[in-house]
Amino acid sequence: MAESTMDESVISPGFVGGAAAVLTFGMLAYVTVLLFEQIAVGVLVGALSGVGIFYTVPYTIRRADENYVRDGHENLARSFHPGAAGYALSGAGIVVLALLFVFESAVVPVAVALALAMAEYVILSRVLPRAGESSVEDHEDAWSSDAWDE
Repeated sequence: MAESTMDESVISPGFVGGAAAVLTFGMLAYVTVLLFEQIAVGVLVGALSGVGIFYTVPYTIRRADENYVRDGHENLARSFHPGAAGYALSGAGIVVLALLFVFESAVVPVAVALALAMAEYVILSRVLPRAGESSVEDHEDAWSSDAWDE
């Protein structure tokens, strides 16, 4: 009987991101409920960071894969930048948790974290390259130190 190992099967980046998201959700929700005894806020902190990790991990894996080619079709659904959303949302959960140490009410930390996440997304979606695209430095007309040798 042939044994099947983990190396023989291909694990998708989405599966890895999902597993990391579940783990992140559980840990941050547990820590928030343990420290502040507010279940709804704990679920919110875990959900923000979990969804952020769900987007960040596959984005990072696909950026590292040189063979990954993204769809060339540009439509409204393709304007969403998962890397920017992931980085913004995963940080937002931590911001809520940190601000809960300062404010008694959860309204201010949640509002500040969501506003910060929106601002981060707007900036990061303009700065970060999409998975499957090369960065600015990879183009032929990028700056080179060879121009200074003349």
